[in-house]
Amino acid sequence: MNLAEQLRLTESDQFCIYLRKSRADAEAEKLGEGETLARHERILKDFATREGLPIGKIYKEIVSGETIADRCEIQEMIKESYEGMWKGILVVEVTRLSRGNQGDAQTIMDCLRYGNHNKGMLVVTPTKIYDIVHSPDEEEYMEFELFMSRREYKMICNRMKRGKLQAVIEGNFMSSIRPYGYNILKLKSGRTLIPNHEEAPVVKKIFEWAVHEHLSAGAIAKRLDALGIPTYTGVPEWSLDTIKNILQNPTYTGKVRWNYRPSIKTMIDGKLVESRPRSNRTEQCMLYDGKHEAIIDEALFYAASKRFYSDKTKANLKLVNPLAGLLFCSKCKTALIYRHYKDGRIPRYFHKTCKLCKTKSQKAPVVFDALIASLKSHIKDFEVKIDNQSNVNEVNINNQIDALQKELIKQQSKLSKLFDGWENGLIDDNEFTKRKNINRKRSKSINAQIEHLKNSIPTTDEYEEKIMCLTDVLNALRDPSLDAKEKNNYLKAIIAKIEIHITDKDFVLDVFLKD
Repeated sequence: MNLAEQLRLTESDQFCIYLRKSRADAEAEKLGEGETLARHERILKDFATREGLPIGKIYKEIVSGETIADRCEIQEMIKESYEGMWKGILVVEVTRLSRGNQGDAQTIMDCLRYGNHNKGMLVVTPTKIYDIVHSPDEEEYMEFELFMSRREYKMICNRMKRGKLQAVIEGNFMSSIRPYGYNILKLKSGRTLIPNHEEAPVVKKIFEWAVHEHLSAGAIAKRLDALGIPTYTGVPEWSLDTIKNILQNPTYTGKVRWNYRPSIKTMIDGKLVESRPRSNRTEQCMLYDGKHEAIIDEALFYAASKRFYSDKTKANLKLVNPLAGLLFCSKCKTALIYRHYKDGRIPRYFHKTCKLCKTKSQKAPVVFDALIASLKSHIKDFEVKIDNQSNVNEVNINNQIDALQKELIKQQSKLSKLFDGWENGLIDDNEFTKRKNINRKRSKSINAQIEHLKNSIPTTDEYEEKIMCLTDVLNALRDPSLDAKEKNNYLKAIIAKIEIHITDKDFVLDVFLKD
């Protein structure tokens, strides 16, 4: 007996197929594993034919979107599901439906509960059928799958970010947009830059005019326009911002940047919008030696930087303080000053005169030893949390979640009855609005409680991720081949700040990790 016979399908019953490419799929395609959507479509079509499931439509999500608001195909599928077009949805795995936030997961669950004219909808995979309307266990399993898919998505993003950082550390150029003066060259071991024979001499001239002739950005732009030299895009007129960006870009010295103008995600009108604001764009920027050839030397870049570069820390490529931008007084929150002696004396960390905290100076090796000890302590704390994981009463948390979900279903049922009463004239408009608002506030509160409880269930993945990062930092600090700048980059990748208090009797150092 095939699946169609088990489900007792009628002639009007139709299924749809939903296809979406994940980040992992995109990476696999790069390695030559074939086109994902085509493979998944073939798998699901063969499965539908074998099980006698009639397919009415195939939704193919081509664009990459973190939320449902960014994915047009699933929006269309949800709309047509409510209109009663589909008995169920075929996917290769449940995680293809949503890896968004709790709101997205709720949107999917509501569609499965109330789609097909409130009859509910099936989710069919090659290995399992989900019927959340008639099976509470499957409803809980589905919600758990969607929740775990979100966590997996976050883990994948973190791993990709760490992989990209490692690629940058190895000297690869990771941006998809080439800087003026270079062309992108793909290698077996990554991506690098090669000088553009027409543009590279122009870059060198821009720096020479700025340094040797003391021309302003505007004067340089006018000279390029007069010479008829086209811009990156071919537009004949050069802008001041373009000139300044060139003069501030250490890529031309053979460096590669990481975390320059990082992406910031914000929710606007229900849509997740990603932007890269220019303000404070160099605050967390890290520099590494690139694989590519330099167009100008560091001396020329530094000379230009003094005129055009606002961030003095980044303009000085010869960083000597491994804790630059990280070490602060725990009392007054002032940054400590690193003093490096040319006569061979041991470097020290100094505090500016402050009557409030009276923090004294300390030898740099002592501070470093304390930092290493603190990082080791953090690693042990995470290891203890992993060991104690089994002692956490997850059953109790899940029971609370189950009770809240049942309460949420009751609220949804009340809301449905409220609409029926209003439509039938049993409740006037004022009473309807009042009771509807109360219901929605209660439902919102329940959803918030569920989200909080789900987030309170600890997972070893987060702890293991932290341990890996901390171990990498410790190895970097102990590596004598790495200079101060490289060690600083490793530290900033995982540490938010380090606070220190030094007196005649006490020496306390606290390390605050990034979330």
